[in-house]
Amino acid sequence: MTGHHSRAYFLAREGLDEAGVDTAREALAAYGHAIRLRPDYAEAYNNRGNVRSNLGQFEEAIADYDRAIRLRPELVDAYINRSHAKAALEQYEGALEDLGSAFSLAPDSLFAYLNRGLLMAELGRYEDAIADLDRAIGLEPAFVKTYYIRGCVRATLKRGQEAIADFERVIGLDPECAEAYNSRGMELAESGQYEAAAADYGQAIRLKPEFAAAYNNRGIAQAKLGRHGSAIEDFDEAIRLGPERPEPYYNRGYSRDRRGEYDEAIADYDQAILRKPDDIEAIRNRAIVKAQLGRTAEARGDFDTALEIAAIGR
Repeated sequence: MTGHHSRAYFLAREGLDEAGVDTAREALAAYGHAIRLRPDYAEAYNNRGNVRSNLGQFEEAIADYDRAIRLRPELVDAYINRSHAKAALEQYEGALEDLGSAFSLAPDSLFAYLNRGLLMAELGRYEDAIADLDRAIGLEPAFVKTYYIRGCVRATLKRGQEAIADFERVIGLDPECAEAYNSRGMELAESGQYEAAAADYGQAIRLKPEFAAAYNNRGIAQAKLGRHGSAIEDFDEAIRLGPERPEPYYNRGYSRDRRGEYDEAIADYDQAILRKPDDIEAIRNRAIVKAQLGRTAEARGDFDTALEIAAIGR
């Protein structure tokens, strides 16, 4: 089985929940009031930009950071924050320029190195990312986020043991970090340590009960161990928490296939393909199940589609 894991992104730009949005709106109103009282209040523009960035309003955030920088050209945080907003809009050259300005003002800025490391990772320049993250750790050895991001970069480079060491450092500094357990679990699973991986996913779920990715990943570990009933329960929960994601449908389809639940498996592969139409493995697996049910023409059509997608990707 090739399980479809749910991984973290290097640049986490997750939407706020309803309570967070309400709080952000209150903050916008407060900063707006402060700016009306003091139109030259650079920090208020910078802080309002941060709120807008958290809301995904990156263009508006950049406008606020622009204003803050015009008022206080030496405000390092505004350059760093503007670089993050520009990166979110894939304005990578501008983001790097802003970080360069931050370094010229504060050569030992932890957050300048951290944000440039994030940007290098997003651009696929992983060794450069690690160099920046190493420097950030040298500046602040107890800053948890830096170890986590470096662990993600090392995982991408298939440096499993180094990644595990970083995630373990995160857990040592912050035992309540559910993401670190989930990420360590994925690295353990990569090396075939499925029981240990399942334990890590379980701990992630205990710390963060709405953690859809951890349920999906634990389901994969359970399936690898032949516990398809338990795996299906995990995939059910992952789907309940994140019905838009294709991975748990694909994975549940596989486990249902293993249990001889062929019609249900096809229905799951249908849902996975609906959400990710170029998923060759899902299309191929659906073809195999259809062939087992004697639906030969449909199976042949799926195999042909998989071959066409593979040809396009060459």
